[in-house]
Amino acid sequence: MLSKVLHLSVLTILIGAVACSKDSNTAGITEEGNSIAFDLWNGANGMARVNINGSSGYWFSVDDEDEGGSSQINFPTLDGHELTSDNMKSLVSHCGGLCGTVELGDASAPSAGVGIALTEKDTTVDISEWDGVCVSYESELAMRGELGYKNGSDASGDMLSVNFDKTEKGAVAARCAKWADFKRNSSDDSGAEASKKATSLVFKFIGKAKESGYFNIKGVSSYKHGVENLDSVETVKATEVQDDNVEQEPCLWNGTSSNPSSFVWEGSPKIKGGLWYSYNDRNDGGASLLYWSAEAPSYKNSIELLTDEELFEGGLSASVALDMGSASRAYAGVGIKMAVKEDSGDTIVTATDISDWGGICVYYMAEKDMRMVLASDSLEKDYTLAASTTPVEKCVTWDDFSGSGLAEKATDIKFEVHSSENVFNQIHFNIIAVGRYDAKGVCSIDTSKVTSF
Repeated sequence: MLSKVLHLSVLTILIGAVACSKDSNTAGITEEGNSIAFDLWNGANGMARVNINGSSGYWFSVDDEDEGGSSQINFPTLDGHELTSDNMKSLVSHCGGLCGTVELGDASAPSAGVGIALTEKDTTVDISEWDGVCVSYESELAMRGELGYKNGSDASGDMLSVNFDKTEKGAVAARCAKWADFKRNSSDDSGAEASKKATSLVFKFIGKAKESGYFNIKGVSSYKHGVENLDSVETVKATEVQDDNVEQEPCLWNGTSSNPSSFVWEGSPKIKGGLWYSYNDRNDGGASLLYWSAEAPSYKNSIELLTDEELFEGGLSASVALDMGSASRAYAGVGIKMAVKEDSGDTIVTATDISDWGGICVYYMAEKDMRMVLASDSLEKDYTLAASTTPVEKCVTWDDFSGSGLAEKATDIKFEVHSSENVFNQIHFNIIAVGRYDAKGVCSIDTSKVTSF
């Protein structure tokens, strides 16, 4: 699960210990023996809970399973991969912090990490007076700090983030970032306001597919306290935060990965993407059908979300029989219903601004020309994908969709077989991979896994 949070019990208030003077912007000094370095959480004292404005927060684990990933963390004292209130204390006692080995899966932008639940469910806490956060850690992988928050009664899908570099092997770095440094992109300035309605603080480890690396989080402090008391502090600058579309790998979904799913997500922070579905012309009076095998069609509804994971292995390979019925044209295909992911992990289908993708790339095969459709509710613009019986990648800018501006409020991206006459013989197609626009192409596929016609 994206957020694996279990068993909250009444907590002991943690007041971290350790003192030292403020120093230059140099990382690599441990805080062992320093009695007031951390005002939020200190792994050296073996405590499992986190001091949050006089109340206790708790640690939890996160991974990319909900986005079709297979990343995980192996904790040295745990049988499984999930932190709970029952097993956290033994882990901290063993590590002198919170440690483990991250094994990234083969998704386009894999991730796994640990986080602090700052409040009970459905509530928020004002942590703006902290000014930001400091974390002392060692890590063989880069780490992203993510601030979860709520807008009104709804958890925001926009996780604000800041980047923490990997450390030198065996060295512990103390690094601090102000709330203003937590951003969606380089021009965003909502971090300070979000800290007034915070829900979680997550430390997520990122890297290339199949990478692995050890980490140990030694302590966490408010920015205000940490810069005064940590032995040596390196300040994370706002200019180090890159736009999401620069930082992330642009391949959003790949049917030849080891675990393709019904989700199509941006690499990270995985807040914007969509859900696969099938559709046909029955709402318009047509009678076209979509087949997932040579047998009778299993998807007759005009729109149906695709949830069977076996459908995605080797790409979304299907065939259609086109029957106009009383409609003016016949059509059927598959699409991506745009969505965002809330801080709670819930997926909300909604119009989404994907203009920053620049366009779209698709790896596909098709026995007949297909329409690639960019839609905002009932408004549509299309681009023709030429027939090809071998895998081919086509990359198209939003301007190629007649410069419609629909990408700023997109609801669907669709791949459609269509005709102005009946075609009862099945027409085969396979949508193999989808990504953000890059003229050079974005997705690398394993052709041995592609489902053939």
